[in-house]
Amino acid sequence: MVTKRVIPVLVLFLVLVFCSGLVWAEQIYYGEYTMVREIEWEMLNFFSVNGNYADPADFLQQADEYVEQITAFLGREDWHSFARNSKIEFIATRHLPSHPAGSSTIALNVHRFGLGLAPTAREITSLILRGFNSYSLNIGLGGAMQERFGENIAPYTLGQDPDELVGEFIDRQDLITTLGTPGYPFHLDLYPEGKDRRPLYLLSHSFVNYLLEEYGVTAVMNVYDAPDLKSAYPEFMGKDLEEIRREWLESLD
Repeated sequence: MVTKRVIPVLVLFLVLVFCSGLVWAEQIYYGEYTMVREIEWEMLNFFSVNGNYADPADFLQQADEYVEQITAFLGREDWHSFARNSKIEFIATRHLPSHPAGSSTIALNVHRFGLGLAPTAREITSLILRGFNSYSLNIGLGGAMQERFGENIAPYTLGQDPDELVGEFIDRQDLITTLGTPGYPFHLDLYPEGKDRRPLYLLSHSFVNYLLEEYGVTAVMNVYDAPDLKSAYPEFMGKDLEEIRREWLESLD
């Protein structure tokens, strides 16, 4: 039984709980297109050794520039109309690789962030492209945008030309035949850090670089957005996917 003496204490406790949001308000940092919560920034920045960013505003300014550059290059200025929130939110992940964690959220691996290897531009690209109409085209475009606009080196290439790194994987027909195809390759060991992840990322990056150079970004995006990828290649690139892949492989010799 609650005594009369205890009741005022309980009331005071409840008042403090309900008012705690006013006392311990969560700090959120905003950019023009991006945001990060203070607790997530502290986790992201925990392992930083080189002082990659002066503060959250410095990071968000860079991320905003990526959004503007990537959306303009890909013709995706309307990306926000498909997002759940009007801003891209960054969160921290310690045990998983960086990845889009929803229609408007990007999880960045804290260890790579600390080393200055966070693939921020790549993950922004993947989020902007919305889903995996073609997984290999999605990650290939992400790698290409990281290479083109990212201020840090891509974690899978470490600054090297992807064309020079794919030679050891050219005999992997299970990976080669995945390039440019629709959907997600469930038959491969990709996630979270499967043995096929790096090879497919490198091959997709090299393949998309070839498509951009030979056919242009408009044709690539028309194919990516097409409801039927098989017929989209001949329509927008003048050749079927098998022929395009063969010519890409020949270009690597």
